[in-house]
Amino acid sequence: MTVIDLSQAESRAGAILAQAEEQYLEILQDLKDLRLYAKDRTDLSETEIKRVLAEYRRATLIVFEERKKLEDFRKRQTGADGDHAIDFAAVRDEIGRRLDRLRRAQDAD
Repeated sequence: MTVIDLSQAESRAGAILAQAEEQYLEILQDLKDLRLYAKDRTDLSETEIKRVLAEYRRATLIVFEERKKLEDFRKRQTGADGDHAIDFAAVRDEIGRRLDRLRRAQDAD
């Protein structure tokens, strides 16, 4: 039988999510730098600049979509729903209390 330590798994998952968020921020900064670089270029034609900036917009949208997916995943992992979060520890405690009550009632018969 394999015993899995959930706290270690959650810790690793949290580290991976934090790393992904950091990479998204770096990508956004790189894209911003690219946009500024393209705007300052005088040797590129207007058509080429428009093409580069269109690619920039598309890449930025993809990054924002992926960040949104990451945030949604993080909310699902923590049980957050909007501005509310589920306290799983409290839920486990309540389920345990109710099961104990049912066991006591069953033993009494």
